[in-house]
Amino acid sequence: MTAILKNPLPNFIFFSYVLNATWEWTQSPFFVDATADLNTIIWYRIHCTLGDTLILMIGFSFISVYRKGLRWAYHPKAKDYVILVFFGVLYAFFSEYLNVFVRHSWSYSRYMPLLPVIPVGIIPLLQWVLLPPVIVFITTRQIR
Repeated sequence: MTAILKNPLPNFIFFSYVLNATWEWTQSPFFVDATADLNTIIWYRIHCTLGDTLILMIGFSFISVYRKGLRWAYHPKAKDYVILVFFGVLYAFFSEYLNVFVRHSWSYSRYMPLLPVIPVGIIPLLQWVLLPPVIVFITTRQIR
């Protein structure tokens, strides 16, 4: 059990899932759900949380390959945080634009603040600015 608690990967996955799930449910008022069916709404939140966790895992993996192993998570550098945030914000911007304006997979409620030039939601972008550094910070504290 101690080996799992000190391994960065399961900790990163766990904290990523928990914080992204919390964010997904908290940002609900900023979106219009396509249905009133509670089971579908729950599935949407779980699906988005799993997607967020997968996106962060891709960033984590990229850094691990770049840094030649998982040891970076014990002493992350500023560059590691920047890579995760940049990758996440870039993906979120693309995903929001694609799903709101091209695919019409979801839409924003009147409460969603939008970027001025390209009306992409600020809340999903803010998720990727705030959560990856917090997840890395918590993971680092847990494994040390």
